[in-house]
Amino acid sequence: MSHLISGDELEENDDHRRRLCVSVFHGADVAHRVLGILQVPRSGPPGSRAGGRQRSPPPPVHRLQARHLLRALQFDLRSRPLPPPIFSARLPGGLPVQHDDPRLCPDWAPSEAIAIFKSMSSPNNFTFPFLVSSCAKMPSPETGLGVHCHIVKSGFDSDIFVANSLVHFYSRFDDLGGARQLFDEIPDRDAVTYNTVINGYARAGRAAEALSLFKDMCQSEVLPDAYTFVSLLSLSSSMADLPTGRFIHQLMYKNLPVSGVLLKNALVDMYAKCGEMKAAKRAFAALGPREISAPAISSMITGYAGRGEVQIARKLFDDMPVKDSIAWTAIIGGYSRAGRHREALELFLEMEASGAEPDEVTVSVALSACAQAGAVEMVKRLHRCAEKKSPPRRNLVLATAIVDAYAKCGLVAAATDVFRGVDGKSKTVPLFNAMISGLAQHGLGVEALATFREMAPLNLNPDETTFTAVLCACSHSGLIEEGKKIFNSMSTDHGIRPQLEHYGCMVDLLGRGGLLKEAFGFIDEMPIEPNSVIWHSLLAACRIHGDISTGEAAARRFLLLSPDGGSCVLLSGMLADAQRWEDSTNVRRLIGRNGNQKKPAGWSYIEWNGSLNQEIYRKLEEMAAQLKSAGYVPSTERVSFDIDEEEKEVAVLHHSEKLALAFGLITVDPGAAIRIFKNLRLCNDCHSSFKIVSKAYGREIIVRDRIRFHHMREGSCSCRDYW
Repeated sequence: MSHLISGDELEENDDHRRRLCVSVFHGADVAHRVLGILQVPRSGPPGSRAGGRQRSPPPPVHRLQARHLLRALQFDLRSRPLPPPIFSARLPGGLPVQHDDPRLCPDWAPSEAIAIFKSMSSPNNFTFPFLVSSCAKMPSPETGLGVHCHIVKSGFDSDIFVANSLVHFYSRFDDLGGARQLFDEIPDRDAVTYNTVINGYARAGRAAEALSLFKDMCQSEVLPDAYTFVSLLSLSSSMADLPTGRFIHQLMYKNLPVSGVLLKNALVDMYAKCGEMKAAKRAFAALGPREISAPAISSMITGYAGRGEVQIARKLFDDMPVKDSIAWTAIIGGYSRAGRHREALELFLEMEASGAEPDEVTVSVALSACAQAGAVEMVKRLHRCAEKKSPPRRNLVLATAIVDAYAKCGLVAAATDVFRGVDGKSKTVPLFNAMISGLAQHGLGVEALATFREMAPLNLNPDETTFTAVLCACSHSGLIEEGKKIFNSMSTDHGIRPQLEHYGCMVDLLGRGGLLKEAFGFIDEMPIEPNSVIWHSLLAACRIHGDISTGEAAARRFLLLSPDGGSCVLLSGMLADAQRWEDSTNVRRLIGRNGNQKKPAGWSYIEWNGSLNQEIYRKLEEMAAQLKSAGYVPSTERVSFDIDEEEKEVAVLHHSEKLALAFGLITVDPGAAIRIFKNLRLCNDCHSSFKIVSKAYGREIIVRDRIRFHHMREGSCSCRDYW
């Protein structure tokens, strides 16, 4: 190199600066080729006329020069001011490139590095790692797989630096099997080798394998470094595994004399996400003034909000001088996890108004809040936003969130369209889980089973969540025999041991089908102790089918596990259904003596921008008249009080879902579906009356209750009265 570039030289015009910088750093012959790659104006292809003279094809790039080029092309763009660099150039569009930034490049650079590689005469063990790193930044692994073949043919696959880059490449594309195979073939592994695979396992949530490999690392006398512990702490954070996190923290102090900024922030993140806020606060206080990062504050926000201490989380957020997307995501997610979904969506709108750019994680969190709140229009808006920034057919994280949100808002057809828009080979297990779960909620059991069967040809192995969704689909659609077969196949065909939620699904399946004695026997034969949720499911089924003897036996078992009044309320209701008023009253008195409370009051809502009051009740009276003229008789057997029949009719008429329906008939445009969201199970009377209203008023009514969706059209319901 002849000299460094001065500040005066950097002030010259762009064309001259490109030529000067590249020439000084790499030499004239290599610069000739780089200028072609950077598309410098007035420089034609080899053999063309440029500047009035014939250009001859350049000689092959020397491997040492190419290595510098590959490395230079990997470095990221950053806006921070730097001292005059040795190498600086501008890409088309005026983007500066500076070779001293250690982060990887944006989308254009990997392809440029590969273009240089193709012109090299003899790549070696110094060049290949940079090239493989470029391939890891590509959107698909095909190019990197080809480079791997070239490395093997060249005999450089045994070099530790080349091997480490390949392990990182396979880990980057979530091919942990390939990464582990390469890892096992490396004879002399170093800390980088171990860290790469441990980090891959940690990102995939494969705790047992990550910890096992860490144990092997210690036994092989390869010293763990800060990056090792950061990966393991991140694993504990993602799984909210406090015991493992504490264990890693202890090992960290034994092995590392000094904790750097990365580790200190990782400790804050781990303790906060595990809900151990006292330890998180101590770790946060240990950060120096210059060590406190936005991610650390965001972790504290997440931790406090997760414990329901939303006000503390909000104060931390409001006190931040600069709020990045991580901080916004933390506070939005915190409000949503605290059940304050509408406020979470208001915060998302504030974020947009502030000029902060939401990333895919923020959008996913907002979509989750939409799903819980039933905010249909907001889901549609976020979907449009995602299509512009990162189309769901390519971004599987967003695709999964959108499918889940559409399904939980009652738009199962829209969810299916997004799911089908993703290429089959690109689909993931979480995406299938979201789709199957959505179909299950809507009572589309046959369609859910068909979707489940699409996984095998794609070599996708169902997980515990998949089977929960499939068993729920069978339960909601009365597919009893299919559900039994799938439950048995979990251990025999897939090697998955059923958990409590799977046994609960089976009890629900048998209970809904009226097989109450079989369900009771199934619980008694469970290899794990049933919890109160399972007994509650059976007790609820006993009430639906009027089996008082089995219900009383289930209630006794329920009371032993959870004497909170829930079982007593169900049993009292069951006795009232059978008009055993004295027994029902005695059970309710038992609730009062034990200091237990009745279940939370029911509520229903629909999405609308205004408010009405007396008009709702006038519409309710009109609706009742329409119902009676259609032959409707109120179903009052579930009113658990010994009162006059007329009073019972008034009681069921004023259920919250009926008030919401009356409101919807007033406010929702004719032809549009009326969507109602309810926190408890829809009662028999409301279910029957809603079907009649759908026909009498010619409206589509969609109700999401605690269990599932009901789509009412022309007097019939999608559940086919099996719910």
